[in-house]
Amino acid sequence: AGVSLSQGYSYYTNQRDARSADAFFQAILADDVTSSLEAAAPDLNEGYGLLAEFRSAAALAQNGQAGEAEQRYLALAARSDADQIYRDIALLLSVMHAPQSADAADLQVRLEPLTASSSSLQGLALEQMAALDLRRGDTAAAIDRLNRLVALTDIPASLRQRAAQILSVISQSQ
Repeated sequence: AGVSLSQGYSYYTNQRDARSADAFFQAILADDVTSSLEAAAPDLNEGYGLLAEFRSAAALAQNGQAGEAEQRYLALAARSDADQIYRDIALLLSVMHAPQSADAADLQVRLEPLTASSSSLQGLALEQMAALDLRRGDTAAAIDRLNRLVALTDIPASLRQRAAQILSVISQSQ
């Protein structure tokens, strides 16, 4: 009886996950991705639900709705039921998709927890912080952050190279 129950539950969860996957993929193929994902939300399991929220925010950003995208990412970053890595990614994306009118110093405060830790997003957060420094006209702070980024050893070489190239461009322009 226990084996039958286990097999029945396994079949049920596999079918539920397949329905979630199908609902998600049908929604992202629609013309209005955001509305389609919201309509599909009741049919999505936890994982696809979280993925749908990220995709919905990305669709808003792609459609030029930066403020709405930023708010969606901030809501994701505040979710206590999501793993920390997803909250950190959402926080980083909230800054990357913030409207140009957003205050650079406020965005940097938002990124500070990601740059202070040795998270896998530290390099990307430092890169964004340097870009915000440049936007604020603080070249010295940008150079400091980029040097810190270049010194990191646990980030992709391509990110280190990009930071070094930016440093080179900044040096040539001074």
